[in-house]
Amino acid sequence: MTRILTSIIGIPVLIYLIKFAPFLVFFVVAFIAMLLMVYEYLGLVRASGRPVFSWLTYVFAAAIALAFYFRWPADSFVPLFALPALTVALFSKHNPESGFFAAGFTVFGALYVGGLMGYLVGVRSLDPAGDTGSDLLMMLFVIIWAGDIFAFVFGKTMGRHKLAAVSPNKTVEGAIAGLVFSILSAVACRFLFAAQVPVLHSALLGAVVGALGQIGDLCESIVKRAAGVKDSGNIIPGHGGILDRVDSLLFGAPAMYYYCLFFLHP
Repeated sequence: MTRILTSIIGIPVLIYLIKFAPFLVFFVVAFIAMLLMVYEYLGLVRASGRPVFSWLTYVFAAAIALAFYFRWPADSFVPLFALPALTVALFSKHNPESGFFAAGFTVFGALYVGGLMGYLVGVRSLDPAGDTGSDLLMMLFVIIWAGDIFAFVFGKTMGRHKLAAVSPNKTVEGAIAGLVFSILSAVACRFLFAAQVPVLHSALLGAVVGALGQIGDLCESIVKRAAGVKDSGNIIPGHGGILDRVDSLLFGAPAMYYYCLFFLHP
């Protein structure tokens, strides 16, 4: 019941932020959510017993998010993260081995959370003053939601073959159903609100984003397994942490961004 009530309240708010809120309002909320996700990631790293430079992870992740907002070329400075990370390791209290691992987990966290989350802002910024960016972002969410829901339903009712050892509840049957409904939902979006996306492109987006979304869900399971925890946090009542809710979106967002950038030219 807690999970259902949270969804009833949260989904309309999320739709408003995606479709109707000014770009700045959307970015501020996304930026706060990103910082909370960094907090959850750092908790997972500590639970695994690994070292990490927490403050530097926040700085790196924030820099990437701001780059997407201001449309700076993030790819030109993100590789430079290795320099301050290793420099901090050099002068930290950690021994060389621990310092090296701390630098690695710091940069990885910034890229995994800040970098991939930044693509949600990137999709919305493809047309910040018009409707195209918000329509594409809404399509992204619908594709992921449909895939998650129907993968769960068909996996529970018809699933017989395990999909991956890292997530024993996932099944091949559920994954196939989720992918099919991701494609169908993308085409439905084209007729409901995203008329600027041709039908063939909608279907291809549904397939690519849906498949990567499922991979993103499984990949977060690797991080949680390494930390020995079930959920990344408990900030969302009945749903766990923010990372638990957006893990699929984190992998689907870059695909949506680059596909639209190169093939749709919004």
